[in-house]
Amino acid sequence: MMEFMLPGDLTRGTMYENKTIGCLNYASDKASHKTRIVVEGHLFSFLQAGEKIVHHPGGILKIEPSAFLFMPAGNCLMSEKVAHDGRYNSCLLFFHHTLLSNFFSEYFTTVKVRETDMVDRFPRAIMYDTYVQSFVTSLQHLPGKRSADMLALKVQEILLYLCTQYPPLVTYFKHLSMEWEEDNEIRRAVLANIDTAISVQELAFLCNMSLSTFKRKFIKLYGVAPRQWFLQQRMERAAGLLLNSGRKASEIYDELGYENLSSFIQTFKQFYGTTPKQYQINH
Repeated sequence: MMEFMLPGDLTRGTMYENKTIGCLNYASDKASHKTRIVVEGHLFSFLQAGEKIVHHPGGILKIEPSAFLFMPAGNCLMSEKVAHDGRYNSCLLFFHHTLLSNFFSEYFTTVKVRETDMVDRFPRAIMYDTYVQSFVTSLQHLPGKRSADMLALKVQEILLYLCTQYPPLVTYFKHLSMEWEEDNEIRRAVLANIDTAISVQELAFLCNMSLSTFKRKFIKLYGVAPRQWFLQQRMERAAGLLLNSGRKASEIYDELGYENLSSFIQTFKQFYGTTPKQYQINH
């Protein structure tokens, strides 16, 4: 089943292609059913006509033009129904995680969010009011060449309004920004140590997390446990080096993070069912 990258697949060939912030109107005269959506950043979907149904890990959200949607980065199944006149229309405002982090470095700095706070990261449906309706109108009347700075101010405006008007959203948005910072720290530590003999406990320490927290966040990011992921990456790289460079196991084990040759050969054999030398011969 195909996946639709949002906003990437919508912005291809437009002024927003490969941009981290943008605003565009999405219109369609065809309904869709449970399209697999990968939300690459965060976005507001200001529904104008039709109906949107979103299946997410926490349940189902159904909105009509009386409400709009905030969608954090992640995966969902999305269905769209056209209105009675055959139209579906939504104004999309998308932005990168960094903008959310920058927002909380300036506003609501005294609000504390702890890791133990029970805050989900699911999409939120919010009812329109006069202010938000005027905000959407202002988006639609921005000059054709909308600068990133101008759009960043608009994102800050709607975030500030929503957090002031609906205080529980402060915790929700701030938790999202904190999660992104922690996720990035894990990614940096993993990439920097992918070919070293570092342990999972040491990685957790470098990321200033407990071992259980690190493992939980790692599985959420990569889909598998840390040891399994590192093993897969190292063995795939080992196979590539053996086949493409023609080097021997004794020449590559140390750059793959193994302290001795026998440990590397044993691990390789357990993974591929054959020794590195035989692997080269067979391939």
